[in-house]
Amino acid sequence: MYETYQDHPKQAKGSIRVVLAVAFLACAIGAGIFLITRLASKPLAKEDARAQTGIVYDSSAVEGGWDNLSPEEIAEKLNEKVAEGMINISMNTAPYFENGKAEGNVMIVNESINNYPQQVEFIRNDTQEIIYQSKAIPIGSKIERAKLDVELPAGTYECTAMFHNLDPETGNVIGTAGAIITITIKN
Repeated sequence: MYETYQDHPKQAKGSIRVVLAVAFLACAIGAGIFLITRLASKPLAKEDARAQTGIVYDSSAVEGGWDNLSPEEIAEKLNEKVAEGMINISMNTAPYFENGKAEGNVMIVNESINNYPQQVEFIRNDTQEIIYQSKAIPIGSKIERAKLDVELPAGTYECTAMFHNLDPETGNVIGTAGAIITITIKN
């Protein structure tokens, strides 16, 4: 007598289908969760992403390099940057004051070729005391005569005139140049 062995292929195929359907459903749910969290969260701004690294990047750095420019274009761009930061200073380097309270012939000029308003300070070289400070001088303007902020006795004083370029919107100093001057107080 023979025993007959019957395979139940329909039942085996059915359980494989169930396993595949569950696996597919799990993958679909995982992909859906991933997409929802990815789309719902806002990407970090460049500055925020860089701040998280612990490195402080220079704010004046811009993306890109010189590799796509010709040598002439590179030279032109560098010259433009240099011209933007140039400070042309102009004043009487030997101002004369009749006395410590009088106006002197300072002739401070913010030349029209400058790009920014300027503020000028006179600093005594021997004491580092600021003896004069102008307010902002518009481009193309001048201060012919001015009184010192400090009353000085008669004598000759070596000073440094510091010319500060000012940001026209904030008033912050964005560049400085200086020149040695000699102030004379007669009486």
